[in-house]
Amino acid sequence: MASRVKSIGLRAGSIVVLLLLWWAASEAMNDSQVLPGPLAVARTIVADFKTPGPEGESAYFDVGITLARIFITFSASMLAGIGIGLAMGLNRLCERSLLVLIPLMLTMPTILMVFLAIMWFGYSEAGGLMAVMAVVTPFVAVNMYEGTKAMDKSLTDMAVTFKAPRTLLLRKVYLPQLMPYIFSAFRYAFGETWKIVALAETFGLKFGIGYMFFFWFEQFNITQTLAWIMMFVVLMLVLEHGVFARLESRAFAWRSASLARGRA
Repeated sequence: MASRVKSIGLRAGSIVVLLLLWWAASEAMNDSQVLPGPLAVARTIVADFKTPGPEGESAYFDVGITLARIFITFSASMLAGIGIGLAMGLNRLCERSLLVLIPLMLTMPTILMVFLAIMWFGYSEAGGLMAVMAVVTPFVAVNMYEGTKAMDKSLTDMAVTFKAPRTLLLRKVYLPQLMPYIFSAFRYAFGETWKIVALAETFGLKFGIGYMFFFWFEQFNITQTLAWIMMFVVLMLVLEHGVFARLESRAFAWRSASLARGRA
């Protein structure tokens, strides 16, 4: 309990220090058109949620659009990557066929994939989806492929010997061993997804946080620009530490229990 409180205190302290540095820099510059202070940006964020924006919608609408895009593209990329990685690890033909193509996809710069997706699919939701999947899916696939190669083959052989059904094999043998690799890919995939979605919204999609950021950037309104950036960052931090970190701790709760029993 004490270590958890200490960890929370350190995180909160780092945020306070960052805000103080931001405030000190804005006071030293003394020009709100160049660097507004954190209070001015916070007031702007509150106002954006209360009043309609340039497109007639409040910030709730744009935040909701961005979240929907993130979760749809993230889910599609994770499912595709897990499926491809398992196929590569469990099937020699798939491994030989895809092991050459995956590294080629991993070397493609993210911004180029966004531009290519826009050129191929236009300013549409399909372009954002393809951009995310082209960047995220190969990494997830490689992670899952490495996980299948690291599995304990004796457990698999025993399950096959006792003629365990495929669904039971996946749930009781494969999944527990692959969970660390899944969560490792999960964190990377989510981080990359929200960056690519923001980039796609900035350059080609209507509505969303990235779209609003670019709109206010074109108006040379630095307060609104920073407000939308901060909204995006805070939203992702809440999802990362408030949702995904909790899911991971629950998924691996058995480790803590086993460690406690071992120490006892």
